[in-house]
Amino acid sequence: MKLTIIAPFPELKDGIPRVAEELLKRIALSNQIDAISVVARRGMDFISPSLLASQKVSLFTIARFLTPQTMVKLIKLYKESDVVLFLAPPWDVLDPLEALYFFLLLIKYGFLPRSKWVQLVHDFIPYIFVEDGTQGRRTIKLLNTFQKHFSNVPERYIAVSQSTKKDAIRFWGLQADRVTVIYNGPFVAPKAPREDFGSKQILIVSDISPRKNHIRLIRAFERAQDLSQSRLELVVAGQTRTVIPELEHMLRDVSRRRENVRITMMGYVSDSEVLSLYAKADLFVYPSLYEGFGLPVLEAMACGCPVITSNVSSLPEVVGDAALLVDPYNVEALAQAMLTVLEDDELKKEMSKRGIAQAQKFSWDKAAAEFLAVCTDVANKEGIPRLEGRVSPPSTPVK
Repeated sequence: MKLTIIAPFPELKDGIPRVAEELLKRIALSNQIDAISVVARRGMDFISPSLLASQKVSLFTIARFLTPQTMVKLIKLYKESDVVLFLAPPWDVLDPLEALYFFLLLIKYGFLPRSKWVQLVHDFIPYIFVEDGTQGRRTIKLLNTFQKHFSNVPERYIAVSQSTKKDAIRFWGLQADRVTVIYNGPFVAPKAPREDFGSKQILIVSDISPRKNHIRLIRAFERAQDLSQSRLELVVAGQTRTVIPELEHMLRDVSRRRENVRITMMGYVSDSEVLSLYAKADLFVYPSLYEGFGLPVLEAMACGCPVITSNVSSLPEVVGDAALLVDPYNVEALAQAMLTVLEDDELKKEMSKRGIAQAQKFSWDKAAAEFLAVCTDVANKEGIPRLEGRVSPPSTPVK
């Protein structure tokens, strides 16, 4: 089987690009795969050299604007591929200013076979949290363009959680049998259960943006510190994705009036630093208001760090019975949950064991095998245009 993969590959990789690389590494090892062509944007994408070391993997670079010669080569590549796997979010490939948009129009209008497109869907953040991220309403416009003009083109969709599948049905009107759920794996191998606790550190690893709920977390932390006999510390690791003035004001106010409240803002941290933080923290708290999957909670569990997270979106799927679930809008409930775990060493040890057992249910090898099963199924089908059978989605984003 010959695959073409379209994905974002920036040099500094966060969630989606890292998912793409983990899948690509393992898919390339399969005996089912004869060749993989990775489409990359010249001057923008950075493919890890270890991926290109595989004899099966080749790089096809395109400029922002397609020349006729490049278009001809891209069409040839598409025709020779059994499956084209879009690991990029739709807004990355549907921008009319980008070269791939014109290529997708050829697929949509039947100039190229429509049966080869498999689309990965990570989340529906732009619909649910318009204010989250830097692209905002422009991203929503591109997603609406996809829903209106392209959502009936891919043969299959892959969603990273049941929650994301439900959102795909809700927002894009997809039929349930067109969407297969395949969970991500952890970026760290599950470790041995932890026995050492006592740092009194509460950790969150997350970009700073409105849906990550840092403001309520800090309020809950202040409340927990008021009720605790111990000196606690909240460690916030992650870069600022969206500036939140209220959060900045809160941090300054806390530092002025509460000498006993320790909040450490670390900013961006490397992978090795993150592992050290998981190993030291007594508790990982992730009160996100919405996630398509929730890789940080999976990482924390894999490292044996007890987890408290939200009872919304995909997070209950990921943590199972290994974490405490709370209403992310309820500051008092979050504070009480933190105190419950921090003050009970036996509970922390039990949560560490459960977390590691839960993390072991997820793996990139399993995910890659399931991706290949979907690709094989698509490659063995003849293309049939999809012009009907869609449910009408909401006309406007639902908050």
